[in-house]
Parts: sequence; C-alpha cells; structure tokens
Amino acid sequence: MTGIQQKLATGRGKFTTDYPDLGTGPVNYEDSISEEFFAAERKAVFERSWLCVGRMERLPRKGSYFTRELPGRLASIVITRDLDDNVYAFHNVCAHRGNKVVWQEHPQEESAGSCRAFACKYHGWRYGLDGVVNHITNEQEFFDLDKSKLRMPPVHCEVWAGFIFINLAENPVPLRTFLGEGLLGMESYPFHLMTQHYGFSTQIKGNWKLAVDSVCEWYHPPYVHGRFIDPDVSKAEKMVPPVDSYHYDLFRPHMLTSVPGPPILPPRAPGSAGEPRQDQRWVYKLFRAGLFGPDDVPDIGPLPGFLNRGEIASWGNDQFWVFPNISIQIWARNYYITYTYWPETVDTHIYEIDMYFVPPANAHERLAQEVVVDSTIEFAMQDVNTIEATHSALKTRAQNTFHLSDQELLIRQFHTVIRDTVAAYQAGENREA
Repeated sequence: MTGIQQKLATGRGKFTTDYPDLGTGPVNYEDSISEEFFAAERKAVFERSWLCVGRMERLPRKGSYFTRELPGRLASIVITRDLDDNVYAFHNVCAHRGNKVVWQEHPQEESAGSCRAFACKYHGWRYGLDGVVNHITNEQEFFDLDKSKLRMPPVHCEVWAGFIFINLAENPVPLRTFLGEGLLGMESYPFHLMTQHYGFSTQIKGNWKLAVDSVCEWYHPPYVHGRFIDPDVSKAEKMVPPVDSYHYDLFRPHMLTSVPGPPILPPRAPGSAGEPRQDQRWVYKLFRAGLFGPDDVPDIGPLPGFLNRGEIASWGNDQFWVFPNISIQIWARNYYITYTYWPETVDTHIYEIDMYFVPPANAHERLAQEVVVDSTIEFAMQDVNTIEATHSALKTRAQNTFHLSDQELLIRQFHTVIRDTVAAYQAGENREA
C-alpha cells in the first residue's frame, strides 16, 4: 500500500454485509437486455416515479417556459412559471386535434423562452401559462363546448432545492415523501449560487442501467482511466484510494456514496508548471484545475453538515443517487454536477451531464472551469465506452450470472430496487385483473 493509500485507509470492514436483504450472491443482468422487462420497467418506474427535468434557473422570470422531450416518446412536457410565480407542467398536446402546441422550427426539438400565452400553430387555439384554454378560434362553430374544462393535460410538478420534478402517474406520493430523510438535507446546500452552467448530451448504445453501474464503483479507474492516472497499470493501481476509504449509505430507493479526492495544489508561480507535455497532470498544474475541480475554490460560506457524513479523509465529493435516473454530485471544491440517464429503448439511452459553478470573476477562473468540464466529459466518455461493449456481450446471453465485490454495493442495490419495483407493479396489475 502506498503512502497516499495508507493515509486514506480506515480499516473498516465490508459494507455489503450491513444490508443482508441484498445478499452477496451472483446477480443476473437479464433486466438490462430483456425487451419484456424494459416495457414493464417503463410503466413501473418511469411512468410512476418523480423525474428531474431541470433547474429553476431555466425559468428565470415570470412568463418563462421550457419544453422537455423525454426520450423513448415517454412524454413531451411543457414547464412554465406563470405571472404569479407558480410552476406548472403539462403534456404538450392541443385539446382540439392533438397537435403539439409549443415548438419552434422543428417539432422534435426542445425550446425555451417567455410569453403570456401559447398559440397552437395548427388552428390558433391559445393556452395560458397554466395550460388552460383561453381562446378558441371560431368558438361559435363548435357544439356544446365547455371551454373552462379544456386544457393541455396537467402533469404533477413540484420544486425541491431548485430542482424541478415531474411525475406522470395519476396520484403520486408527494415529492418530499418520495425523497425521504436521506436526501432532504440537500436543501441547505447553496445550489442557487452556482449559475454558470455547462451541458452535454449524447446517445449511448447500451441499456441505461449499465451506464449507472459504470459510475457506482471505483474498481475500474486504473484500467478504464489508466492513461490519465498513469500509463503503467501497476502504478495506476497504487494511486487509487483503497476500498475502505469510500463511504456508502443506502436509503431505499435512493443511495449515497462519498469519494476521497486529491488535495488542492499550492499557489503556482508563473512558469512553474514546467515544460509543456502531453500529460494531463501538466495541464492540471498549468490551469490549476482538474477532474476534482478548480484549485482556487470560490467562497460559498460554510458547507452544510449533511455533507461527508462518512467523515472521509481528503473528501472529494458526495454522490446522491435519486431514484431512478439522476445522480446529484456535490463536490468539495464548491460546484456540483448532475448525471441523468433517459432510456430510449432496451438497447439505447440518452446520457446528460450538467455542470454548475459559481460564475467566474475573470478569464483564469473561466479557463479553470472549462478544464474541469473537459476532464469530466473525457472521463465520462471513457466510462460509457465500456457500456456498449458490456451491453453487446450481455445480449449474447453466453454468461448469465455475475459476481459483485463490496465496492459494487450500489450496483447490487440499484438492480434490486428496479426489479422489486417492477415486480410490485406487476403484482398490482395481476390483482386488478
């Protein structure tokens, strides 16, 4: 064990045994390749869970709106902030002939802006910011029409800690009940100070759950990210923190992992980064920023006590997994990232990364943030590169049981919760039948 590893080691035993209901046996990944399971999962999980669709910064003033095209034709949603500061969500479909109401040049592309009302491009019906019809073209030509009952179909919408959530179910539990005590402490974090936003989205040819799995453990970094850690794998292995230096906490259906990170670099005198090299560490020294954030950390006041609940030495970040498909990562260097996974089909998903910083005060701070962004996206793409290989191999069904280590506790929990949620939904359907 290296000096760094000795400093971070705690001597703690295994975490998985703290959760006997999860077991320690091999797991099956049929839930990631079965068309039948995917169809059931869509209904049981994505049509019934609270889903994060954005931040309040996307509704900066009264009359603001934005649309979300949830992948896999799950839904087309309009989110608005009306003139009384109420936030609404509704399905983007006209009550007249079913046309999509809010779009610009291309119906399948998302849009945003501000207005006092929406007008359908097909026949001119208009809707208020609450989704209710307020004008019908040639209203007198219709039969027994009660305009007060016409609207774009409402969607349950709640805001928590500045995050906007929607739920497609008819009668969902309140959002705060769904989040539970394990997550509600995040409300005390100053998300509102971090309005400098960088976003990235791409399609991945693999099941969405496999992508979640790829960032739920730290068994892989010496191999997947080896050339950035050290091209010599044996040296890279020695630079990764030991197993017991991480922290895990499960509060079903959600979960948390806390991760150690490198210390902040000391102030750098001009020219002291050394001769230019094609080396990630040289770039980090030059711009005083890297994968774990900028070295010149912005002041956001004292951090809330709910962070680093595992009291990790050299704490790097807390990764809060909000079931089913978003990770909110709060970093020690005062910024945060969200990773969101939207299934399209059993074989593909849309992967979104959104990064939020305190607005930079100068060019140096802006460049440091962009180094963090580029590093994060590079590492994320290395992670998802394995997903397509994993998914294509699983589809052969040549192997059907797989062994998980203690470092992969979150993966064991995640798949268990997904399978249990689907089973409970199917059992309810059978009872109703």
